[in-house]
Amino acid sequence: MKKTTTLATIVAITLMGSALCHAQDAKKNQFNKIDADKNGSISLEEFKAKSKTPEQADKKFTKLDADKNGSVSLEEFSAAKPKKPKKQKPAAPAAE
Repeated sequence: MKKTTTLATIVAITLMGSALCHAQDAKKNQFNKIDADKNGSISLEEFKAKSKTPEQADKKFTKLDADKNGSVSLEEFSAAKPKKPKKQKPAAPAAE
């Protein structure tokens, strides 16, 4: 029984580590797509150019720029919490 539990624990830890690496790779890929000049940081202009909501880009960029130096590093970008999905309103009951 102890061997089975140990094996299950090892498998679970391995899978969690793999998921974490995948999430980090996804963030790095997203960062690299935004970093147009490939200098290792994202400027406000680069961020706005790739933003789906340019009117909110200034506010989002300010939140990402933790050290307030005017650019976002990969570390700052990776530390950002993913945005929460919007809650969907329940469908209205069908009219009879």
